Amino acid sequence: MAKRAKHIWPDMVSFGNLLEAWRKVQLGKRYRPAVVRFRAAQEDNLLGLRDRLQSHTWEPSPCRRFRILEVKPRTIDAPTIGDCVVHHAAMNLLEPWFERRFIADSYACRKGKGTHAASLRTREFMRAASAQWGRPYVLKGDIAKYFSSIDHNRLLSMLPRIISDPDVLWLFERIVRHNGYEEKGLPLGCLTSQWLANLYLDALDHYVKDDMGVKYYVRYMDDFVIIGPSKAWCWATLESIRNFVEISLLLRLNPKTGVWPISRGIDFVGYRHWTDHVLPRKRTIKRARTAFRSFPGLYRAGKIDLDYIRSRVVSFTGYMAHCDGHTTLEHILARLVLTPGARRSP
Repeated sequence: MAKRAKHIWPDMVSFGNLLEAWRKVQLGKRYRPAVVRFRAAQEDNLLGLRDRLQSHTWEPSPCRRFRILEVKPRTIDAPTIGDCVVHHAAMNLLEPWFERRFIADSYACRKGKGTHAASLRTREFMRAASAQWGRPYVLKGDIAKYFSSIDHNRLLSMLPRIISDPDVLWLFERIVRHNGYEEKGLPLGCLTSQWLANLYLDALDHYVKDDMGVKYYVRYMDDFVIIGPSKAWCWATLESIRNFVEISLLLRLNPKTGVWPISRGIDFVGYRHWTDHVLPRKRTIKRARTAFRSFPGLYRAGKIDLDYIRSRVVSFTGYMAHCDGHTTLEHILARLVLTPGARRSP
């Protein structure tokens, strides 16, 4: 058996590690009311967390639930500041152990990976497969309702492959089974949920790469792309994956999962990919046009300020920098002409 994390509990619950976790929790949100309140009694709060963890009396608090509508509607369960500190403290020690388990071409929530690395790898695979087979086919799939469908018992049975410390396993059982999620589901919004969700589909990664011997495979959380030599090969591969996902992971593939010629391109990690160019998603451009068109009027009315507009411009410009969309970007920004008007009261 591969090496596993053991005897790490004392370091995980040490005051120094909790303090470092608290530092990470504050990044980018130092002035949020909940963060300010926690900071006002920082030492007492951290010592209280340490004592409850050491005595196994710590329990997660109820999350704050809210909906976001951008890109697609999602329900987010935001943990309390204290729970965020615990999550970061755990992953400070466990991240290297998770990393050594993951395959190279899994790109979500990992240092040095991310959407842009996944996009570059996808294009690299498209070019290599086209050179190898001439007219390859694409299998594009994703898991239906992924986070809400993760089976707790299956997930917890995977953790001993990485962790042998019983105290750490106790902590993760508390985290996984908290907040009314009795048998299935992980709350979006928790750091540990991202890592555990990645671990759950790591079983699929190793099945595809090690057991099936698939060469061109990229996964970003619950979305994956496979490039194969023919339509028949891709459909056969899809059926094998469907069986594995349903039987071994108790999940289901999204009905939109399908197979098509590589010449149609691949819509993945926010971009549309071809062998010789990458374009932004049409719906992303449509949303940007609508939003940027509304900014001058909202600014004149004092409903948004320059900082908000600047942040949206920087974000959109960063997105467009990773594809062939310079002309589109210029056209959208050219319409963003601001004139003074009413100002919001300070």
